Amino acid sequence: MSARDAVFGEPGKIALLLGNEAIARGALESGIGVATAYPGTPSSEVADTLSYASRHMKLYMEYSTNEKVALEVAMSASLSGIRSICSMKHVGLNVASDSFFSLAYVGTKAGIVVMVADDPNCYSSQNEQDSRIYALHAGVPCLEPSDPQEAKDMTIEAFQISEKLEIPVMLRTTTRVSHVRGNVLLGEIIEREPIGSFEKNPELVLVPANARKWHKVLLEKIEEAKKFSDRTKLNRIEGNGSHREKSKTS
Repeated sequence: MSARDAVFGEPGKIALLLGNEAIARGALESGIGVATAYPGTPSSEVADTLSYASRHMKLYMEYSTNEKVALEVAMSASLSGIRSICSMKHVGLNVASDSFFSLAYVGTKAGIVVMVADDPNCYSSQNEQDSRIYALHAGVPCLEPSDPQEAKDMTIEAFQISEKLEIPVMLRTTTRVSHVRGNVLLGEIIEREPIGSFEKNPELVLVPANARKWHKVLLEKIEEAKKFSDRTKLNRIEGNGSHREKSKTS
């Protein structure tokens, strides 16, 4: 049972995990206190693994009424100082988009990762979408793992980026990355009490006067994110590319 390995695997050991299970492990190693989701393939195993984990450790996990509610619960946790992750499939981000854009404005207190699984070729979905456009439009960083090990590592990195920039971070996968199995080096799980404290702040209410203020702040965060993108090891080029000569005919 790879979900069990993702939850109970010992630090330093290698586990054969789905990409989604690796994301769940990365969230646990990041010390999350709240996990929310509206499940849908290809994202479902993230929530399923964290649901399993919540039965054995201090973690609040919720299958929400829809993706908008899921994101708002995770957002509330973040603003209360609790690390949180919200997972959904690409079409679910349409439902959560209102809250997604607003969250980018008001920012975060503790790290929050919005995991979105795209489904190229419509293996289990009614359409194809590229969620990276949502990240670009909202002005939030987007990380894209290419295998289960990167899925775990980038989840951890996403929480760190979120707290450094005080902004949500999208973790975008595709069906192949979510459902491929691969060896994952496990780290230590951090378990914390999911108890936070919310400080009332009327400026978090996005009436136009407040929204204009937060938009300026968001633009400053985007500039910081660009600088980080230029120097981070997460962006790399492997090999020298390829070149195909044009065929010559006499």
